[in-house]
Amino acid sequence: MSRRMQRAEISGIAETRMEKLMAMSRERASSGDPVLARRYVDLARRISMRTKTEMPKEYIYCKMCLMPMVPCTSRVRLRNHKIMIRCLECGDLKRIPYLREQRE
Repeated sequence: MSRRMQRAEISGIAETRMEKLMAMSRERASSGDPVLARRYVDLARRISMRTKTEMPKEYIYCKMCLMPMVPCTSRVRLRNHKIMIRCLECGDLKRIPYLREQRE
């Protein structure tokens, strides 16, 4: 007898696998293997799209070249109440507001 997995079970498995893949991609990017780092991010994104779950928020990656944003692959600046993260591989810019954190 086969049992269909519930949506919560599927998303739980997907989240753990995505977290593991993103952690492995950060390690590979830090050690200087960008091809494998991009592959891990791509696999995590495919799992996310297939299972309709969100990517882990603590792992930031470039949406243009799929490179994980770690200190050796990105440049971080604070400007105009925004965190500006520039990818050193493709030059793409990611802006994250932090005005709420300053007010507290």
